[in-house]
Amino acid sequence: MTASAGGATPAIGRLSSIHRRTLRGLVGDWPRTTRPLPWALAGFMAMLWLLPFDSIDLPLGLPLEAKLDRPVLMLIVALWVLSLTILDGAQRVRFTPIHYAFVGFVLIAILSLVYNAETTVRLGEMELGVRKLALLISYLTLFVVVASGVRPGEVRAFMTFMCGLAVITALAVIWEYRWEYNVFFSWTHSILPVTIPAELGNSDSIGRRSIIGPTIHPLAPAMMMACAMPYALISMYESREMRRKIIWGAAAGIMFAAALATQRKTSIVAPVAATAVLLAYRPKLLRQLIPGLIGLFIIAHIFTPGALGGVGNQLLPQNMFGVASTVDRQSDYSAIEPDVINRPLLGRGYETYDQKKYRILDNQFLTTIIGTGIIGILSYIAIFIAIFLIAHRVARNGKSDRVGAALAIAAATAAMLVGSGLLDILALPQLPYLVCFFAGFAAVLSRELDAETVRRPARYAKPAPVGPGGPVAATR
Repeated sequence: MTASAGGATPAIGRLSSIHRRTLRGLVGDWPRTTRPLPWALAGFMAMLWLLPFDSIDLPLGLPLEAKLDRPVLMLIVALWVLSLTILDGAQRVRFTPIHYAFVGFVLIAILSLVYNAETTVRLGEMELGVRKLALLISYLTLFVVVASGVRPGEVRAFMTFMCGLAVITALAVIWEYRWEYNVFFSWTHSILPVTIPAELGNSDSIGRRSIIGPTIHPLAPAMMMACAMPYALISMYESREMRRKIIWGAAAGIMFAAALATQRKTSIVAPVAATAVLLAYRPKLLRQLIPGLIGLFIIAHIFTPGALGGVGNQLLPQNMFGVASTVDRQSDYSAIEPDVINRPLLGRGYETYDQKKYRILDNQFLTTIIGTGIIGILSYIAIFIAIFLIAHRVARNGKSDRVGAALAIAAATAAMLVGSGLLDILALPQLPYLVCFFAGFAAVLSRELDAETVRRPARYAKPAPVGPGGPVAATR
């Protein structure tokens, strides 16, 4: 029996139940999908929060450095290429201002190395610059994959997943603060070859014990918590059920307590910067934050007794500028002045300033300007401005279920930009990888917004005049 063209049974109706489930898995949004790329990205995100990957040296013959993130990222790129060419059909990468800013910074980094090649080779610093450049290209690669491989409907799920990982990490950091036991390095050491960081178990010049979590420096977990907190706070604000408000508020409190456990001033400065951005967009959030702050302080005191008072004392005027760590930071400006004056535009070569050999700067702005000059520092700042402006645009014009994620991205970006003046962001790979995730999510949300802008004029366009032979062009 043959069916007419108009009454043909749809092809999907002839599929078996197994095939229908497979098809739904392929077309669904993460985590309700069998598409391998978003699951691989989720695994990479879990690695950032739960594994000391930058301290793991794999016995592989990879060029430059065989850290754990390199082969994992190579696998993700392979899945990305497969998804673009086979699973989803051939697609092109849609460029956004973030892409242009990121690519521009990479090109400036390359140009600075080439321009100063003769000097850096003579000083034996070219290899350091090339290694750092390879890592920078890894950051760009992850951003491009996230920006084109994640769907707009998956961004909120990824942000929620990130907060769950942040809470797990925060609890482990608090455990390290209370009982001086780092679960990340202890457990990983029994499985993979891990190099124990010099910071682990030591104290700095003013007696602060180093709480590092899965990283190599206390400033890294402090900044990671500051970047995850905004989404927990905005989710608390948007939730209608009291139970969900309590859950999200508790998550934010645990993150804040973990940040304080690092006993660094950044643990207060960065969250305050992020919260200020949220309040600028949602002033009514302040009404929930006032009682919430009481809960935050209670949670911080219970989980990390003494940490809040210790960090607060460091922020007092008499202690803020008199301690050794602050004095060292102030002296950094005059120390790098000759290098900046001698090479003002392109610097001495991207990341060729060996801080172990010269001096620790603890300031990404200083590290960038000495390596890539004024052009490089402006390009670096442009990346964060592009992310913030795109997130701002989505927060103002996007769908209601996308606004919260966009606000959290804008707040995390502001915190990271402020943090760039307090620590060397690019020296702690967890942080730039997180920036790449946030940048990719912002690009994904803007892609959906651009599609809505294109469809809207077409929906309300007047029909073209119709003549005897069909549509005719309107004339003036």
